[in-house]
Amino acid sequence: MENSLFWSRNFIPVYFIVAFLTFLLFKFYIRTDNIIAYLPILLCVVIGIASLIYNFKEKSD
Repeated sequence: MENSLFWSRNFIPVYFIVAFLTFLLFKFYIRTDNIIAYLPILLCVVIGIASLIYNFKEKSD
């Protein structure tokens, strides 16, 4: 897990960009208000925050 691409500092913005683009897709193109459609967005944001925390702890050690 230490050398994983998904936890690297360079990959952190990807989570938030994907979450934002997915939100735009569901909100304006598909036009859904179903809460279950927004779970992938929430998952991307949570993984992005977890990656920030992981990298911050790694830097401080």
